[in-house]
Amino acid sequence: MRLRAWQRRLAVQAAQALLAALAVSIVAFLVVRIAPGDPTAGVLGQQGTDTAVAALRAQLHLDQPLTEQFREYFTGLLGGDLGQSVLERGTSVSSIISRSLSTTLPIVLSAMGLAVLVGVPLGLWAALTRHRAVDVFLRSWAVMLLATPTFFVGLVLILVLSIQARMLPAGGWSGTWPENLRYIVLPAVALSSHLTAMIIRTVRQAAVDVAQDQFVEAAVARGLPRRVVNVRHILPNSVLPVVTLLGISLGALFTGAVIVEAVFGLPGVGTELVKAVAGRDYPVIQGIAVISALIVVFGNFLAEAAYVLVDPRARRA
Repeated sequence: MRLRAWQRRLAVQAAQALLAALAVSIVAFLVVRIAPGDPTAGVLGQQGTDTAVAALRAQLHLDQPLTEQFREYFTGLLGGDLGQSVLERGTSVSSIISRSLSTTLPIVLSAMGLAVLVGVPLGLWAALTRHRAVDVFLRSWAVMLLATPTFFVGLVLILVLSIQARMLPAGGWSGTWPENLRYIVLPAVALSSHLTAMIIRTVRQAAVDVAQDQFVEAAVARGLPRRVVNVRHILPNSVLPVVTLLGISLGALFTGAVIVEAVFGLPGVGTELVKAVAGRDYPVIQGIAVISALIVVFGNFLAEAAYVLVDPRARRA
């Protein structure tokens, strides 16, 4: 059966996602091995005996040729086995990543949701009040958010809402739900700042462009109320670019989450990665790099698929 154009496009995107995942797996394997320093020194210290060093090198498969190391690494990766942590003896890398993602993912997803809920209406409002005071203020605010580091936004939120207003905790993590919701608010707001600004600018420009299209002018000429035109025609077409923007921004959100976790003292992926790098825990570094990259690749594929499915023009391309 012959595939339609949009189905072929999704198939190509899926193949590209698989190739990207494979490339990331190879890069993660190579980077930790060409990095300077001996991982056994980071774990055992300079006082480690020759026997202990040899045993640790055997555990990490560093005593084998590079090709054999890669074969065992990739075979385990395909089977879902990311190995055992060197610093936390007896703990699998999968369990470490699982417990850290249970902190990082809710914050990242909350930041994305908050950015959409705030950015889309403000961007549309800016477009509908083009060149007026509201538009100028919102555009200036968006530029200010883009220019402000995420950690500074977090510190300001802690100062105002935690220390002075005493509304929300300044950091920490309860580890249970729904108690964690109180600890997510400030990190999610800080992490969403850049994405909110980008959505405001993206939606505003898209709405301005759509408002000048002929079908919008025809709707106005037919006597449709302006509010109906804004909701039925301008808003849906202005939101479409946001779908792609969310997929592209997923990697940046994970990167920003590392900084946010440090500011708010959260036990997330960034905290585990910093600890693993300091202790040269090869399996944990590899595992976090691969899983984080796979999440970003998968998120980009979902964004592309959603764009193709919701936009009729993309299905006809």
